[in-house]
Amino acid sequence: MSRRNWIIVLVVVLAFALSLNAYAQQKVVIGLSEPNAGWPYIAAYIKAFQAAAAKVPNVEVITLSADGDIAKQASDFDTLIAKKVNVILVCSLDGKAILPSIKAAKDAGIPVLAVSNEPASDADIVGYAGPDDYEQGRIAAELMNDALKGKGNVVIVEGTPGQSTTFARNKGFEDRLKELNSKIVILARQTAEWDPVKAKAVTENFLTRYGDRINGIFSQDDNTAAACGEVVKAAGKQGKIIIVGTGGSKNGTAAIRAGLVYGTMDQSPTTDAQWGLKFALDIAAGKPLPKKRNIIPMPKITKANASKFPGEW
Repeated sequence: MSRRNWIIVLVVVLAFALSLNAYAQQKVVIGLSEPNAGWPYIAAYIKAFQAAAAKVPNVEVITLSADGDIAKQASDFDTLIAKKVNVILVCSLDGKAILPSIKAAKDAGIPVLAVSNEPASDADIVGYAGPDDYEQGRIAAELMNDALKGKGNVVIVEGTPGQSTTFARNKGFEDRLKELNSKIVILARQTAEWDPVKAKAVTENFLTRYGDRINGIFSQDDNTAAACGEVVKAAGKQGKIIIVGTGGSKNGTAAIRAGLVYGTMDQSPTTDAQWGLKFALDIAAGKPLPKKRNIIPMPKITKANASKFPGEW
């Protein structure tokens, strides 16, 4: 290679290195819009996200909690847009209600990545990173079908009404039972709004109304599933009513080890948060996501392997 060509190559390499160095020194501000920082999973996610972000130079995270209020989450988006953050990560409280806020962010030139909970399918987002709630419903159906040997009556303790998580887990559960040609019948469903105290009251109502007709309970998260298990035990029906949850929480996995809950699947807030941060930085750098939907691993948990899953939230 001629001396002139060597000089050209050197100039290109140096220019590329300088551009990377400039980006490394550029501050990246990430807006994190959460539905409720008081919810155990969300609290664990925020903690893991902030811990991971603290290890990356020149990254600032602005975390806002909607405190369970749809209007507050819309206001939080307005705040993040006004602050001109580089990217917004949102776990929506309501998958439909958040759409105008996502559009407002895009109109302001701020990309939005959905995390942990998918908004409505027509949301104008860069992509999604987190668990698949529909798949969790399907996994719950497989666990329930296996435990009941394909027949029986179940009731469902739901999450928050109208939330996409609640809908998707219901749909996945129903669809998978049909695919399995299961003879399991859903007797009733009632919301507990992810609240273990409310889940106990709902379970008591179910037992009063249906009694021995109930063979299984699908509770849409593990903390409420554990609460259901306590009620079932108190009623003298432990082992007679199969309980399946979702999420792999500390209470949930402990309830599995104690025989109160049959099974669940792991949803790691740490993995969820680390993926969210990585993709947020990629988006800020102009890099494409691997896929539109990036789903974290969700292995099944039963008493056979519960010792390997102590729970993170």
